[in-house]
Amino acid sequence: MLYAAKIIELAQLQQTLVLIKCFKAHQVNTDVILSGNSLSNPMSKQVIAEIEALKVGSCLVRHKPNRFTKTFRQKVSDIFTHRAYFKVANYDLVITDSESIVAWSAKLSGIPVLALGHHVAVNHHQLPFEGANLTRIWQQWLVPADYRVGFHWIPFAKNILPPIVPSYHTTCIKNKVVVYLPSEKLEAIEALLTSFPNTEFYCFHPAAEVKSVDNIHYRPDDHERLLHDMKSCKGVIAHAQFEVLNAALNMGKSLLIKPLEQELTQVIDASLLIKLGWAKQMHYLNANAVEDFLDTAPQKLVDFSADPCALVEWVKAEQWHDVTALHDFAWNSLKVG
Repeated sequence: MLYAAKIIELAQLQQTLVLIKCFKAHQVNTDVILSGNSLSNPMSKQVIAEIEALKVGSCLVRHKPNRFTKTFRQKVSDIFTHRAYFKVANYDLVITDSESIVAWSAKLSGIPVLALGHHVAVNHHQLPFEGANLTRIWQQWLVPADYRVGFHWIPFAKNILPPIVPSYHTTCIKNKVVVYLPSEKLEAIEALLTSFPNTEFYCFHPAAEVKSVDNIHYRPDDHERLLHDMKSCKGVIAHAQFEVLNAALNMGKSLLIKPLEQELTQVIDASLLIKLGWAKQMHYLNANAVEDFLDTAPQKLVDFSADPCALVEWVKAEQWHDVTALHDFAWNSLKVG
């Protein structure tokens, strides 16, 4: 079997590690292809080293070029390169998490393809969100698959499972709030937070250095440190990044989200969270929204810690057309509150 993932965030890479560990535990020989520019950061390299140390198969890591023309040519070249390799690799299944090159290569080689991940859910026609049909059609063409299994917060279709999220031991410091808005200007965030001197804000940002200015504690963009501070905070102010939201929900933290309007996935996820009553939302850096958020009671814990090996067992059984039993098992084990 081949598992391929285009890594956008560190949490997605950690999810890959969890699944690969399960494949090894069930003695499924699994080759791994990881792609994406984010693989070059130090934390990603540590997780990649863990995957390689598992020795479940071959692990190929590659970084994609940034320029569109070069990327397009490289994609075409990669499709034919992978197709030639797949003809002799004798895979019985290729699993792809947003890796379109691998998906097309396998499809053209006649190998069954399973698309797996959050992108499957947000592009599903049954997701309760109006519009964006053309985008969904395009995304499903971009990653062709014979079978699709998505991750999201509600079981709106039989092929949707709860997210794979670790269990966390948490505490709650009532005046501690974590802020993770990497797409906002640091100066604008600072201007917003200085209005609330009684709250200790831990602000993670790519442009930040480790320092404290009154009640604002700045931290660089470090996923592990972010999770560490989230464990002890009361609430989180963030963009609608799926993996960050999952961690906050699983920790039982209050959420104030500012989705990036140009990111359709974030708009969809934010809309669903508001409908569920699991978060508050602001469309711009709004002091009134922050004040209202700080007065909010802690969110009910949503335990997404179902055994991810159930998914691996389903894959190993090769009954990929029937996801009903897996779906029912996963959602029956979910705990809210």
